[in-house]
Amino acid sequence: MFKEAGKILRSLGPGMIITASFIGPGTVTTMTQGGAGFGYSLLWAVVFSIVATIVMQEMIIRLSLVTREGLGEAIQDLFKH
Repeated sequence: MFKEAGKILRSLGPGMIITASFIGPGTVTTMTQGGAGFGYSLLWAVVFSIVATIVMQEMIIRLSLVTREGLGEAIQDLFKH
């Protein structure tokens, strides 16, 4: 049983640690309270944020392919001039 759990945890890799440190316990607590208070009435916000994130990431990928720079470097170049 513990071997199977170990395999699952290894397959998740360091992404779980990064996610846990990025989200943090405060965010989890706030979102849990919000979900308990509002239920599914805020589900539209989750769907909207997912779509907005996909669009934003696609735009950043296009910018990076054209300029051969990351987003931070492109912004830095924009404000240098």
